[in-house]
Amino acid sequence: MSGLEVLIYEQNPKHKLPWQPGRKGTLCPSWTHGQALQLLQESVPAPNGTCRYATASGMAFCGRQHRPGVWHGYPIGWEAVPPKIRRQWMKEGKVSKKQVKDSWEEAKRSADE
Repeated sequence: MSGLEVLIYEQNPKHKLPWQPGRKGTLCPSWTHGQALQLLQESVPAPNGTCRYATASGMAFCGRQHRPGVWHGYPIGWEAVPPKIRRQWMKEGKVSKKQVKDSWEEAKRSADE
């Protein structure tokens, strides 16, 4: 993030319990609620600029701008994180290869059920 860029976090109820009728998004673990702004501030912009990526406790997150300068985020599968960002985080020790692999395999098992 450049020193001049200001990122504002705003929660989105469709990613928290209780879900709103008809509006469900990927559920954010409760431990992330207090870390959301920090995750956004530490996020990496996508190569195409459409979103931002962050990681914590072996999980990947995507941040989306829903109003100019205002963002919300939610968990995503590792397969959705650009490989270059994923490799950089592994190199920096922010996530381990095992965490990525385990999460990827869990998502695959869920899809097969």
